[in-house]
Amino acid sequence: MDKIIKISLFISFEAIPCLGQMGGGDAAQTLVTDLFSNYSTIVRPNKDYSKPMNVDLDMILVGINGLDEVEGKLTTTGYLSVRWTDEYLTWNTGDVMILYVPQDRIWKPDLTLKNGFTKLTTLGSDFILAQIMNIGLVWWQPFEVFESKCTIDITHFPFDQQTCDLVFVVWTYFIDDVNVTKGADGISTEDMEESAEWSIVSTSAKEDKEGTESKVTFTLTIQRSSGYYIFNIIIPVIFLGLLNVFTYVLPADSGEKMGYAMTVFLSFAVFLTIVSSELPKSSGSYFGYYLMVLLGFGVITVCITALELRMHHSQSRVPDWVKTLMRCACCCCCCEDNRVNDLEYTKKKKKVTWSDFTSFVDFAMFWILFISFIVLTVVIMIILKLRIKMPF
Repeated sequence: MDKIIKISLFISFEAIPCLGQMGGGDAAQTLVTDLFSNYSTIVRPNKDYSKPMNVDLDMILVGINGLDEVEGKLTTTGYLSVRWTDEYLTWNTGDVMILYVPQDRIWKPDLTLKNGFTKLTTLGSDFILAQIMNIGLVWWQPFEVFESKCTIDITHFPFDQQTCDLVFVVWTYFIDDVNVTKGADGISTEDMEESAEWSIVSTSAKEDKEGTESKVTFTLTIQRSSGYYIFNIIIPVIFLGLLNVFTYVLPADSGEKMGYAMTVFLSFAVFLTIVSSELPKSSGSYFGYYLMVLLGFGVITVCITALELRMHHSQSRVPDWVKTLMRCACCCCCCEDNRVNDLEYTKKKKKVTWSDFTSFVDFAMFWILFISFIVLTVVIMIILKLRIKMPF
């Protein structure tokens, strides 16, 4: 039965433009004088106070202005479609079928955004007109920029989805006085302008009753547009990480190994400084952990390169534990011409030099970091893209 009433109310207001053409100015002036001569905006317009005033509420979303990850604030632009029956604003005389009245001239529910980010204010403004039909149906459409609190989860940045609520309540009236219900449309996105950063995944609306309070909750699930971050952050970071691994391909005798390692490390550090404004300011992102691991790889590479160059040019005797380490590692491969190559060579060669050891370290570190880098990158991208929740 309630759905039939809501649909009938919607159809009635769809016919408003046609009805508004009927009636003259003098008749409307007289009608307004008669209707509002004894009208009070502070009296709930129910002739039977044992029954609550039923208020239908829909939301028309115009745009998503932004989402602040640090403050946990969602900013949207839109307007509400609020409908109720005012039993003191009815008439059946003359040809006037509809009146347009400033919102401050009539009673209206004290609706407000319960989880708003700023102080409570009256919805709408003075120039907004409420539409009143001759049977007492009132249609009020307050336009606002809504700033609502939202719990932000940037774990899967930049492939994250956020779910935010806009909770509207009647602030003063009890549920026995004013009952707010969800309209037939819920959230409408037909008039919405596309956002460059966020796109809507789904919307929903529900009505709740908690104690003496009735409220309508509009829920938005939005997804970040990741294209910008993929091409301007993720791909350059992967390339820099790969360049860092190839430090171990350069021979120590080239004279450029340390310069190359420092150049890659500083390039990575400077790049992170440049793009830091595009990254979430709050902690907890898997991508942030990924960047820290790659930065750690860079630190390890610089430190090992410095030690390698020190050992490579050393004239001291190679300790026995180094020889033992190389022999154990040579179960699979050995060194020749400063590179790991052949097991037979180690058996024939009695003297092991520091140059042999640094070549062995280069070989081992290249494959260790290369495999670690590939596995880490693939795993992190899968976790981010599929939005997998990790247990830690």
